[in-house]
Amino acid sequence: MFHLGCHPPEVPSAGQGRAPPPSPAVWQHHRHPPSFLPSSLSRSRSMSRVGGSAEAEGFSPCQAPTLQTKVFQYRLWDVNQKSLYLRDDQLLAGHLQGANAALEEKVFWVPNRAFEPTRLPVILGIRNGTRCLASPPKNSTTPALQLQAVDIRELPHTGEASAAFTFFRSYKDGLWRFESAANPGWFLCTSARGHQPLALSRSHDATHLLDFYFQLC
Repeated sequence: MFHLGCHPPEVPSAGQGRAPPPSPAVWQHHRHPPSFLPSSLSRSRSMSRVGGSAEAEGFSPCQAPTLQTKVFQYRLWDVNQKSLYLRDDQLLAGHLQGANAALEEKVFWVPNRAFEPTRLPVILGIRNGTRCLASPPKNSTTPALQLQAVDIRELPHTGEASAAFTFFRSYKDGLWRFESAANPGWFLCTSARGHQPLALSRSHDATHLLDFYFQLC
């Protein structure tokens, strides 16, 4: 069982001497990033704004109860003890000390039962789950990582259309990795340098850190 600690033990970086890794995916920064929300979610938002004829005649439509999705609040930081914080609509990883410690973004997550449960599929977000991490299927050499404005509790109900928002977790020796469901083989990573954007990478080395601590707040 995890025990929350603000200063987990140092974990040595991977060894040197490997061939130069491919470049990590670049965080796509847009003031209003293009939305690739599942179509069913987009339709449900549109329908919620339009009243049906039954409501106009004074009848209330009968709706089946929906299952409530429990949202978990965790801390996520890399093996070099860099925390996540938001700046200019990008998630960066850096050492936050003193008053800056209050800038740390907590990570909100829900399981995504549309995918094989043994792979521990999750959807990750910040700001109480109103901004979710997404990686649409790549259309170039490297996939993008974005923040999308969407309710984290709605996404699991969109089925496999939520793949861009889904990450498979794997655990070893107290550390977690997060693999993009839409881009197999690409993992969340931080840079060995401080205050760089959270990204995606296929390589684990001294430059790209794929391992994270992930603990309940």
